[in-house]
Amino acid sequence: MNDNKKIILIISILGALWTPFITTSVNIALPHMGTYLKIGSSLVNWITSSTILAIAMFTLPMGKLSDMIGRKKLMLIGAIISTISTFMCALSQSIYFLLVFRVLQGIGCAMISTAVVSIVCAAYPPNERGKALGINAACVYIGLSAGPIIGGGILSFTSWRGIFLFPIPLGLLLIFLLIKVFRTDDIIDKSQSKFDLKGTGLYGISIFLIIFSLSNLLLRNWSKYTLILGILMLCTFVYFESKVSFPIIDIKLMKGNRVLIFSSLAALINYSSTYAISYLMSLYLQVAQWIEPGTVGLILLTQPAIQATLSPFAGRLSDKISSQVLASIGMCVITLVLFGFSLFNQNTPIALVVFLLALVGAGFAFFSSPNTNSIMSSVDKTHHGVASGILGTSRTVGQSFSMSLTALITSIFMGNEQIGTETILQFIQSFKVTFAILAFLCLLGVFASLARGKKAPMAE
Repeated sequence: MNDNKKIILIISILGALWTPFITTSVNIALPHMGTYLKIGSSLVNWITSSTILAIAMFTLPMGKLSDMIGRKKLMLIGAIISTISTFMCALSQSIYFLLVFRVLQGIGCAMISTAVVSIVCAAYPPNERGKALGINAACVYIGLSAGPIIGGGILSFTSWRGIFLFPIPLGLLLIFLLIKVFRTDDIIDKSQSKFDLKGTGLYGISIFLIIFSLSNLLLRNWSKYTLILGILMLCTFVYFESKVSFPIIDIKLMKGNRVLIFSSLAALINYSSTYAISYLMSLYLQVAQWIEPGTVGLILLTQPAIQATLSPFAGRLSDKISSQVLASIGMCVITLVLFGFSLFNQNTPIALVVFLLALVGAGFAFFSSPNTNSIMSSVDKTHHGVASGILGTSRTVGQSFSMSLTALITSIFMGNEQIGTETILQFIQSFKVTFAILAFLCLLGVFASLARGKKAPMAE
């Protein structure tokens, strides 16, 4: 491996760790932040939701922008925005000040996560790309699992502000490497001379309306109307993009690329059906099994630990075996486990919980790396940014939808009641129904994964 590839690998690791850590580490401090800032539960939830929603809204446009201005430049801008906004979050004295910079964090994270996948794909030849993407995926899972654990440790010794101060040195190191060390001949799509601001606005507003409305569907009477409006705006966006000269997503490219379409759809369904697992299992283990939070964290660590361990292997395997086969097997495993979760009750053995979480981790590893390799290899280098943006959008929109669907089903069974000892039976019912629906959704994802067809020739 030459020196520049080593630098790219280090940048890839830092970039892959940054976004999941930023989004998950703060979750454990939310009760403390709510007390300090004197805010209710709805605003507390927005401390997390604002960043995830911003990532979902901006990932696709940033993918297009990276093809226009260069991946290194976009990642550098994203690293600067994220680092500064993270520092400002630590200084926040009011919820509204904090939310503004959490949104800016999300925008910076969208730039970083989009650019880092494109940079890796451009640096590695097709026969080595799966291995590199597997390492990237492993780092994402490490960030997801380490975030709450490190956040909890920091909270034990200092205040919630320390959680925002902790990653700043990593951000500064990333900026230094991008400016002083990383050398690249950025591949820029010179045919694109104009950024589609109208399309970006349409897309961003439609995604916001859809996700926000789903989260409030049973709580606010007006949410069904905003949901319909969001869907109509998304349809308008697709039509608009097919007509403009410089779209943020080339509809014609999508129409002619079966692998890209169905691999992206499989990613969307996969994240929609799996992202709520840690949230639901955390509640289940604490409420139904009476396990203390520290032990629950260790149990839940099983899934991302297995994901991180197996992802590089699955990535290497995808360089040799069809992604259609590997990713579909991974989704089949996840579907079976989700159905198994739907059969849980208060007497389910903890050993079975740990075993099924390990299986989910294995299934996700064999889906994610090969599926990412399939998407990025289905387009040429000039469209890597857009492909990465589509992948990132599928991931973040799927994550948001997963939590919105979970909140919707929980509200059907529990209304506005708090989850506790008096509502265990209602929670168990909502838990079972949610996982049954997620299992069916994941089964649809298996068919989407199979529909991509055989592995297409890899684009250089």
